[in-house]
Amino acid sequence: FAHHHTNLASAHYHEMGPQRPDAQALRVDRGLARISAGFDLLLHVTPVNADAAWDAFRRHRFARAPELLYRPRTIAPGLAKRALFRLPLERIEDPTLARILQAKRDELDRQITLLADRNTPRFLLGSRQLFGDVEPALAELADDLLARIDHDGREAGGEMLDAEAFAARAREELAFYRRQDRRLRSGVEVREDIAGIMVSHGRFLIGKGARVASSRVSAALAHEIGTHVLTWHNGRRQPFRELQVGMAGYEPMQEGLAVLAEYLVGGLQASRLRQLAGRVKAVQLITAGADFVETFRVLHREQGFGPRAAFMMTLRTFRGGGYTKDAVYLRGLQILLQRLAAGTNLADLYVGKLADAWLPYVEELRWRTIVQPPALLPRFFTLPEARARLDRLARGLSVAQLLEAA
Repeated sequence: FAHHHTNLASAHYHEMGPQRPDAQALRVDRGLARISAGFDLLLHVTPVNADAAWDAFRRHRFARAPELLYRPRTIAPGLAKRALFRLPLERIEDPTLARILQAKRDELDRQITLLADRNTPRFLLGSRQLFGDVEPALAELADDLLARIDHDGREAGGEMLDAEAFAARAREELAFYRRQDRRLRSGVEVREDIAGIMVSHGRFLIGKGARVASSRVSAALAHEIGTHVLTWHNGRRQPFRELQVGMAGYEPMQEGLAVLAEYLVGGLQASRLRQLAGRVKAVQLITAGADFVETFRVLHREQGFGPRAAFMMTLRTFRGGGYTKDAVYLRGLQILLQRLAAGTNLADLYVGKLADAWLPYVEELRWRTIVQPPALLPRFFTLPEARARLDRLARGLSVAQLLEAA
């Protein structure tokens, strides 16, 4: 009708929708982002005494669950919820934005409850609400990987970089992206209060005791900076902040992208996939009622993980009282491979922190020019070997086939 009876020459009917968020949608969006920025759930449930906990666990011959200590909460849950439910979602006129923001409010409500329930029996139930249980297809994939990948096989890692050396490499990587967009605000911090590496609100945090094998550096940087930092930055450049803080349920897509980035730079090792499968197994165990020691013993004695590796998987799953997020890495990778085989353009998934369930809504917002193209794309898009791997993904690969097609 538009083409035949009006002067409009739209390529898609979504183009005829509003091309900017209404005032109420922006108000709610900013309010949700402000509340989300007030706390980092992952940081709040990450123990500050992981090394001491490992020493105690080993000293007790792996027979007594360690005591885990956490940093103080940065918000008062009751006050945060009061602010959350004051936001006038019912006044938003745009139905697409209203649905997206409503889902985010519901997720923040659950996250704040989870933060209040930290270290109580209620925490595990709240975590399962947020991340779901391990579905049969995911359990089957994890079991297949654990059986297929030899636990005795170890890739040669070469020299180990300590925290400061790895931080220097991370700053070089950020400088590469900052030369393309000076608005990139992310930084690198070496800290004593975390174990391992993580990104929090765009900051790349490295535990003071962290050590990274030289063979894993490119993969780790592609995972943390090329995915988590870049999608945070790209989301920050969008007209509304939902894509910076993360859409409701964004974790599987986000972690799937991060693991896929490891594959595209040639750094996805068999042991890494086996680790992700072990994390799924740990989540299965805790939701089935296993305790810390039982979960450790299954991972160590039955699945063949080393004592330290099995301990860290168990700790990650039992932190806070039962944090089941670790199942999303393999779940997200599986979903993403299916998307790419169906024709999804990988570059389109870097506009911000997206959720698979909301991709049709994001596509509509792109037609309406509310969502803009990504400001930065990962470095691997410029690498010929990564382009060849992407072509193989477009023809369809399973998770297990990633190792054969590396």
